[in-house]
Amino acid sequence: MQIIDEVIECEGRSDRVEIYPMGDFHIGKRNCCETAIKKQAAEILRRSELPNRHVRVILGGDQTNAITPADLRRFDFAELADWFIDSDADETRERLSDIVGQEIKHAAELLKPIAPFIIGAIYGNHEGQMRKQHHTNTHKALCEQLGIKDLTNEACIRIVCRRRTGKGKQTSGSTINIYIRHGYGSGRTPGAEPNKLQRMLDEWEWADICFSGHTHTYCVLPPKPVLYVPRMGRRILAQRYRFAANWGCWLYSHMVGAGSYESDACYPAKPMMTVKAVIWPFWRATINGSAVEAPKIELREYPIL
Repeated sequence: MQIIDEVIECEGRSDRVEIYPMGDFHIGKRNCCETAIKKQAAEILRRSELPNRHVRVILGGDQTNAITPADLRRFDFAELADWFIDSDADETRERLSDIVGQEIKHAAELLKPIAPFIIGAIYGNHEGQMRKQHHTNTHKALCEQLGIKDLTNEACIRIVCRRRTGKGKQTSGSTINIYIRHGYGSGRTPGAEPNKLQRMLDEWEWADICFSGHTHTYCVLPPKPVLYVPRMGRRILAQRYRFAANWGCWLYSHMVGAGSYESDACYPAKPMMTVKAVIWPFWRATINGSAVEAPKIELREYPIL
């Protein structure tokens, strides 16, 4: 686990922070939707150029498929992405001689435009299996190529927002806590994902937002209200919300042509959706007639195709 602070210097109350969790690409797989990855990267770049906007990305594991021919149980040549074999014979031989290395290189090329906004990356079960079974740290290699932090298998991230108040150049601060891990159990029934996310919220009460993936099942929980009385100051009954989401799927479940692991296993078609957290760090609200400043958080869902 890593515990890190991401400090963001804000100009005023209108500043907005957008957090994009992105994982389970499985780059190198034939049914990986690279068009969606490129579209998401372009959207992140566009949003970063808006005034008073602070964009951050967290990579959530299984960025590459990371299965070698030595893994006799899982490897299937029919599942390789077309770009492995869309060139001349010599280049194809070179690519096929280092499948995982080519996946890392390709992933770095896709993600390089948004690398300046990436807080860090956690690893998933595919990277974990490569390290344990084949003694190859594909996760570290991708982090080094992108120049980003290795957050291991889970991370607690404090988004620390600061702004100048203008009153003697005093600094006002606001902190939003995020917990992220690749998976939190499995299950294929409709209720499995909401139950998993709820368990995350129950265990990590420190977190304002919990993110997870692994199951390729897009899901956003309803906000969980928390009632509290401030430890100091005014005697009011205040309320805040806590959030949890699975960032979704970047793989086609069914494709024309050769079958895939997903279609062989009878996985249902997954919605090509994802989620981002939108945060107003210095939001002002009125509670029981009193002005209160606290972060406002929304989880926004949208299609990636």
